[in-house]
Amino acid sequence: MKINLLFFATALILTLSVKDTYAQGCSDAGLCSFNLAEADSATSIEPRFTFGLSNTTGVGDESVLINSTGVEFGVKYSDFGFIAKIPFTFTTGTLGQTNGFGDLTMLVSSKLYSTEDFGLSILGGVKIATNNANLLNEDNRSLPMVYQTSNGTNDVLFLLAANIDNWVISTGVQIPLNRNENSFEDRSALYDPGPNPSQYFLEWQNYQSSRNFKRGNDVMLKIEKYFIIKDDLKFMAGVLPVYRLSESIYENSSGEDITIMNTDGLTLNIIAGLNYKVTKKHTFGLNFGFPVVTREIRADGLTRALVVSADFKFEL
Repeated sequence: MKINLLFFATALILTLSVKDTYAQGCSDAGLCSFNLAEADSATSIEPRFTFGLSNTTGVGDESVLINSTGVEFGVKYSDFGFIAKIPFTFTTGTLGQTNGFGDLTMLVSSKLYSTEDFGLSILGGVKIATNNANLLNEDNRSLPMVYQTSNGTNDVLFLLAANIDNWVISTGVQIPLNRNENSFEDRSALYDPGPNPSQYFLEWQNYQSSRNFKRGNDVMLKIEKYFIIKDDLKFMAGVLPVYRLSESIYENSSGEDITIMNTDGLTLNIIAGLNYKVTKKHTFGLNFGFPVVTREIRADGLTRALVVSADFKFEL
């Protein structure tokens, strides 16, 4: 029965991947990509080590295809935990193709309080850029943020998670410490493409300029309800609002900072997922998410139409 269910879930992922289904993250810079229900898991008397693999396929702005395969390592000991994850990302679209490592994220968690029906945990960490967000296409032309495998910034993250019976409520903030070194600027109004322009020059006006891009801080609230279907199978449904506190800024070719209007505000996501315990030490997860409210202008390249992601974790 367990093998059949795992096979069905895997087949479902493959079906969704090849049809016109769009995958996305939660339209943020990484703040809400962790399963905070695990932050309050049972206290471990001895160190427990976990390893995980995940895959997410998505479609970003202007139908840019984005596929990320992630590797995750975690350790749990007493009331403390540590987790690190990094993806390898491929992007392809009308302006070109890129591939490379995504940002490395590391979080430390501590359980503050725990009873049978309630737990409170605090988490803090960093997200470290693996490149300067200025990958070029095959013609050495600059690309906007949706094509970049890294945000190009070093960020700090702080989160608080509460487990109440089968509910998980978490909140957090992500603060970028620097601006990136992206070089894309839409200058189509000043460019004469000639009689036979390349696809790049036909399309570049569809993307927001992001030269030396500065992203605002994000805050989020995640509310999840878990339903126990069987001892080894759980279903989750919830809502995930993410609020960008300030408008984004880019630098034009004259070195002037330009504020990009309407890049702050709310993204509201609906999320759902399945968690299946294949064996005592092996867990399979399938997660979905889609936005019902988005920011008007999304120059950071983080927006996706829909999330479909799968992960497999096992205890070492």
